[in-house]
Amino acid sequence: MSRTDIKKKNQKSLKVSPASTKETLDDIMKEMDELVGLEGVKEEISTLVNFIKVQKQREKAGLQSSTLSYHMVFTGNPGTGKTTVARIISRIYKQLGILDGGHLTETDRSGLIAEYEGQTAVKVNDVVDAALDGILFIDEAYALNLGHNETYGKEAVATIIKRMEDDREKLVVILAGYTGEMKTFIETNPGFESRINRYINFP
Repeated sequence: MSRTDIKKKNQKSLKVSPASTKETLDDIMKEMDELVGLEGVKEEISTLVNFIKVQKQREKAGLQSSTLSYHMVFTGNPGTGKTTVARIISRIYKQLGILDGGHLTETDRSGLIAEYEGQTAVKVNDVVDAALDGILFIDEAYALNLGHNETYGKEAVATIIKRMEDDREKLVVILAGYTGEMKTFIETNPGFESRINRYINFP
Protein backbone atom coordinates (compact mmCIF):
# COMPACT_ATOMS: atom_id res chain seq x y z
CA MET A 1 0.00 0.00 0.00
CA SER A 2 1.45 3.38 -0.99
CA ARG A 3 1.87 6.35 1.38
CA THR A 4 -1.04 8.13 -0.39
CA ASP A 5 -3.31 5.07 -0.02
CA ILE A 6 -2.48 4.85 3.71
CA LYS A 7 -3.25 8.56 4.11
CA LYS A 8 -6.59 8.17 2.33
CA LYS A 9 -7.46 5.12 4.45
CA ASN A 10 -6.57 6.95 7.68
CA GLN A 11 -8.62 10.01 6.78
CA LYS A 12 -11.59 7.90 5.63
CA SER A 13 -11.85 6.36 9.10
CA LEU A 14 -12.11 9.78 10.78
CA LYS A 15 -15.40 11.35 11.78
CA VAL A 16 -15.45 14.95 10.55
CA SER A 17 -18.29 17.37 11.37
CA PRO A 18 -18.21 20.40 9.02
CA ALA A 19 -19.23 23.91 10.07
CA SER A 20 -22.10 25.68 8.32
CA THR A 21 -21.30 28.74 6.21
CA LYS A 22 -24.72 30.29 6.81
CA GLU A 23 -24.98 30.41 10.60
CA THR A 24 -24.04 33.34 12.86
CA LEU A 25 -22.40 33.40 16.28
CA ASP A 26 -25.79 34.25 17.81
CA ASP A 27 -27.32 31.15 16.15
CA ILE A 28 -24.63 28.92 17.65
CA MET A 29 -24.83 30.48 21.12
CA LYS A 30 -28.62 30.02 21.06
CA GLU A 31 -28.18 26.37 20.09
CA MET A 32 -25.73 25.90 22.96
CA ASP A 33 -28.10 27.60 25.38
CA GLU A 34 -30.83 25.14 24.42
CA LEU A 35 -28.74 22.13 25.52
CA VAL A 36 -30.42 20.46 28.48
CA GLY A 37 -28.48 20.83 31.73
CA LEU A 38 -24.75 21.58 31.49
CA GLU A 39 -25.27 25.00 33.10
CA GLY A 40 -21.68 25.21 34.32
CA VAL A 41 -20.32 24.17 30.92
CA LYS A 42 -22.46 26.75 29.08
CA GLU A 43 -21.37 29.45 31.52
CA GLU A 44 -17.67 28.60 30.99
CA ILE A 45 -18.03 28.79 27.21
CA SER A 46 -20.01 32.05 27.30
CA THR A 47 -17.31 33.58 29.52
CA LEU A 48 -14.61 32.38 27.10
CA VAL A 49 -16.48 33.79 24.08
CA ASN A 50 -16.87 37.19 25.77
CA PHE A 51 -13.20 37.21 26.75
CA ILE A 52 -12.11 36.40 23.18
CA LYS A 53 -14.36 39.18 21.82
CA VAL A 54 -12.76 41.70 24.19
CA GLN A 55 -9.26 40.57 23.18
CA LYS A 56 -10.16 40.90 19.48
CA GLN A 57 -11.47 44.45 20.07
CA ARG A 58 -8.27 45.34 21.93
CA GLU A 59 -6.20 44.05 19.01
CA LYS A 60 -8.25 46.13 16.54
CA ALA A 61 -7.71 49.22 18.69
CA GLY A 62 -3.95 48.56 18.72
CA LEU A 63 -3.94 47.74 22.43
CA GLN A 64 -2.07 44.87 24.01
CA SER A 65 -4.16 41.72 24.34
CA SER A 66 -3.64 38.59 26.43
CA THR A 67 -2.08 35.55 24.82
CA LEU A 68 -4.79 32.91 24.75
CA SER A 69 -4.58 29.14 24.54
CA TYR A 70 -7.64 27.77 22.77
CA HIS A 71 -6.89 24.13 23.60
CA MET A 72 -9.06 22.43 26.25
CA VAL A 73 -9.53 19.34 28.36
CA PHE A 74 -13.07 18.01 28.78
CA THR A 75 -13.55 15.72 31.78
CA GLY A 76 -16.51 13.54 32.67
CA ASN A 77 -18.24 10.26 31.94
CA PRO A 78 -19.27 9.10 28.44
CA GLY A 79 -22.65 10.41 27.29
CA THR A 80 -22.43 13.75 29.10
CA GLY A 81 -22.30 15.88 25.93
CA LYS A 82 -18.55 16.40 25.46
CA THR A 83 -18.55 15.69 21.71
CA THR A 84 -21.67 17.81 21.11
CA VAL A 85 -20.10 20.78 22.92
CA ALA A 86 -16.79 20.29 21.06
CA ARG A 87 -18.68 20.57 17.75
CA ILE A 88 -20.30 23.79 18.95
CA ILE A 89 -16.95 25.24 20.05
CA SER A 90 -15.38 24.49 16.65
CA ARG A 91 -18.17 26.49 15.00
CA ILE A 92 -17.82 29.31 17.55
CA TYR A 93 -14.07 29.51 16.84
CA LYS A 94 -14.83 29.82 13.12
CA GLN A 95 -17.24 32.70 13.76
CA LEU A 96 -14.70 34.45 15.99
CA GLY A 97 -12.04 34.17 13.28
CA ILE A 98 -9.80 31.83 15.26
CA LEU A 99 -10.17 28.90 12.84
CA ASP A 100 -10.83 29.18 9.10
CA GLY A 101 -12.63 25.86 8.70
CA GLY A 102 -14.43 25.32 11.99
CA HIS A 103 -14.84 21.58 11.44
CA LEU A 104 -14.43 18.99 14.20
CA THR A 105 -12.29 15.92 13.57
CA GLU A 106 -13.00 13.14 16.07
CA THR A 107 -10.57 10.35 16.88
CA ASP A 108 -9.35 8.14 19.71
CA ARG A 109 -6.43 5.82 20.48
CA SER A 110 -7.30 3.44 17.61
CA GLY A 111 -7.24 6.33 15.13
CA LEU A 112 -3.78 7.47 16.24
CA ILE A 113 -1.78 4.34 17.14
CA ALA A 114 -0.37 2.30 14.26
CA GLU A 115 0.18 -1.45 14.19
CA TYR A 116 3.88 -1.30 13.35
CA GLU A 117 6.89 0.56 14.67
CA GLY A 118 7.62 3.87 12.96
CA GLN A 119 4.08 4.28 11.58
CA THR A 120 2.39 6.01 14.53
CA ALA A 121 3.88 9.45 13.84
CA VAL A 122 2.80 9.09 10.20
CA LYS A 123 -0.75 8.16 11.27
CA VAL A 124 -0.96 11.03 13.77
CA ASN A 125 0.28 13.53 11.17
CA ASP A 126 -2.42 12.35 8.75
CA VAL A 127 -5.10 12.88 11.41
CA VAL A 128 -3.74 16.33 12.28
CA ASP A 129 -3.60 17.28 8.59
CA ALA A 130 -7.32 16.44 8.32
CA ALA A 131 -8.02 18.57 11.42
CA LEU A 132 -6.09 21.69 10.36
CA ASP A 133 -8.17 24.91 10.44
CA GLY A 134 -10.52 23.12 12.84
CA ILE A 135 -10.53 21.22 16.13
CA LEU A 136 -8.98 17.82 16.74
CA PHE A 137 -11.10 16.06 19.38
CA ILE A 138 -9.37 13.08 21.00
CA ASP A 139 -11.80 11.01 23.03
CA GLU A 140 -10.48 8.90 25.93
CA ALA A 141 -7.12 10.56 25.33
CA TYR A 142 -5.63 8.98 28.47
CA ALA A 143 -5.77 5.61 26.63
CA LEU A 144 -2.73 6.76 24.61
CA ASN A 145 -0.68 5.94 27.72
CA LEU A 146 -2.24 2.51 28.23
CA GLY A 147 -1.78 -0.92 26.77
CA HIS A 148 1.11 -3.03 25.55
CA ASN A 149 2.09 -0.46 22.92
CA GLU A 150 2.83 2.37 25.34
CA THR A 151 5.93 3.29 23.30
CA TYR A 152 3.60 3.95 20.38
CA GLY A 153 1.41 6.02 22.69
CA LYS A 154 4.38 8.16 23.70
CA GLU A 155 5.24 8.61 20.03
CA ALA A 156 1.64 9.70 19.34
CA VAL A 157 1.68 12.19 22.24
CA ALA A 158 5.05 13.64 21.18
CA THR A 159 3.81 14.06 17.59
CA ILE A 160 0.56 15.76 18.69
CA ILE A 161 2.46 18.19 20.95
CA LYS A 162 4.90 19.02 18.15
CA ARG A 163 2.03 19.74 15.75
CA MET A 164 0.26 21.88 18.37
CA GLU A 165 3.38 24.03 18.38
CA ASP A 166 4.13 23.94 14.62
CA ASP A 167 0.51 24.61 13.61
CA ARG A 168 -0.59 26.77 16.55
CA GLU A 169 -2.35 29.25 14.23
CA LYS A 170 -4.39 26.50 12.53
CA LEU A 171 -4.98 23.76 15.08
CA VAL A 172 -6.97 23.52 18.31
CA VAL A 173 -6.91 20.29 20.31
CA ILE A 174 -9.57 19.15 22.78
CA LEU A 175 -8.67 16.12 24.90
CA ALA A 176 -11.54 14.28 26.59
CA GLY A 177 -12.02 11.47 29.09
CA TYR A 178 -12.75 10.43 32.65
CA THR A 179 -11.76 13.07 35.24
CA GLY A 180 -9.17 11.10 37.25
CA GLU A 181 -7.53 9.46 34.24
CA MET A 182 -7.29 12.78 32.35
CA LYS A 183 -5.70 14.54 35.35
CA THR A 184 -2.97 11.88 35.50
CA PHE A 185 -2.55 11.87 31.71
CA ILE A 186 -2.02 15.65 31.52
CA GLU A 187 0.31 15.71 34.54
CA THR A 188 2.52 13.01 33.00
CA ASN A 189 2.79 14.93 29.71
CA PRO A 190 4.31 18.37 30.47
CA GLY A 191 3.90 19.37 26.81
CA PHE A 192 0.12 19.24 27.22
CA GLU A 193 0.21 20.74 30.69
CA SER A 194 2.08 23.84 29.49
CA ARG A 195 -0.21 24.39 26.48
CA ILE A 196 -3.63 23.68 27.99
CA ASN A 197 -5.03 25.75 30.83
CA ARG A 198 -8.77 25.41 30.31
CA TYR A 199 -10.49 22.43 31.90
CA ILE A 200 -14.24 21.96 31.62
CA ASN A 201 -15.99 19.31 33.70
CA PHE A 202 -19.15 17.66 32.38
CA PRO A 203 -21.31 16.50 35.30
